[in-house]
Amino acid sequence: MLTGYNTDFKFQGKVYHCQTEDGGVNSPFITSLLYFQGAILASRKTSYADILKADCLDEVVRELMMEQHKQMIRDLMQGKLDLNNAPHEAAYEPAAVPKAEQAPKPAEAPAPAPKQATPPAAVKEPVKEKSLDDIILDFLAQEQQERQQK
Repeated sequence: MLTGYNTDFKFQGKVYHCQTEDGGVNSPFITSLLYFQGAILASRKTSYADILKADCLDEVVRELMMEQHKQMIRDLMQGKLDLNNAPHEAAYEPAAVPKAEQAPKPAEAPAPAPKQATPPAAVKEPVKEKSLDDIILDFLAQEQQERQQK
């Protein structure tokens, strides 16, 4: 059984998570799941029972896992996944807060004390949406680092 892949990526302003796992020789399947806010949007399961006797099985399965993982991300970005029946953001919208009867007005607060000069807060750069090429490049770089650490 090989260690799987996990990738968080931003697409159209939303953060998705793709997870790919190997079931091992006793359950020779590669399973990829695509998540949004903890809900599974899509899955893909591929058997490799037909190649169990292959030389360098681990390397072959690793390549199959990587390709399936990248393909799940590509399919989402290219609109190839049927997400119409998947639980999506609508399932996670907060419930509407019931309107309360008009509350009494609070007493006026005393005027705030004058503020002392403070340095300006650090400006945060907006998170840039990565292209598919950047996501794949990051993924491959991470994979290479993991291989070098072994």
